[in-house]
Amino acid sequence: MNSKALLYGVFLLLPLALQAAAPQTVAAPDMTVEHTAFVLKLADGRVLKGQQMQGAVVHMGIEGGKLASIKLASIKPDPQDPDILRHEFQVQNDKGEWQAACQPNFYGETWGFPISLPEHHPGREGAITLTCASGAVGKCIRFGYKPWALGPKGEDLTPYHAACVHMVRADYAGDGEPHTKNGTNIDVYDRIGIQSSESKADTSFGFEAGWSPTGAVCVAHTRWADVITTEALWKAVPRLAAPCTEDAAARLGALLFNRSKLGAEQ
Repeated sequence: MNSKALLYGVFLLLPLALQAAAPQTVAAPDMTVEHTAFVLKLADGRVLKGQQMQGAVVHMGIEGGKLASIKLASIKPDPQDPDILRHEFQVQNDKGEWQAACQPNFYGETWGFPISLPEHHPGREGAITLTCASGAVGKCIRFGYKPWALGPKGEDLTPYHAACVHMVRADYAGDGEPHTKNGTNIDVYDRIGIQSSESKADTSFGFEAGWSPTGAVCVAHTRWADVITTEALWKAVPRLAAPCTEDAAARLGALLFNRSKLGAEQ
């Protein structure tokens, strides 16, 4: 989903235990995000957070000055990681019927979550970003690169998450231009103990690139030759043509590394 959006407010259907005489409209300054949970401060001092927001409709301003309404149809903890709240975002179709806002991921899942990302982060779409499980921002959090968390040795994971977003998108130059296809299989790993390589014994995979918060630091081969060839990328972005191995990429400042299938076919 990841629409460039500015939160305007919330039309809130309170849980029965908290229900007021009528639903309320709450202005944007009262809405924040903590990890993957909406946090809403009501005028009477109450605070609703996470699953308490189920049933709310979030009104968001998107590009072109239009207003979009996103229903939080359900909110449940991820069974694999309770720190992640799975939000079933819904939007209305032309008939006024609510339907999934997110495209299904590889497993057919259509959930997503809100997140607050810092300025200049490649996944940031506004003060609050809504991401889908099928999107790069969501995938990188599920890989373990949570911007709000610390790594095994106290590392700030925000730059790792930014590097991961570029990597998942194959945004080599760091200019927002992706060079991949849906469903592409890549092997992601780092040197801090969150992800380890699983393909080093597979000769059909080769080292692709090292990644920093601003894009690739070098590229050994592109992911899909029919999207962009390695030679065409090197010509367009000469700095990426530096000799590229994992150690060389690390010396150039890479935080993450990936391997992918060699050749044009995945």
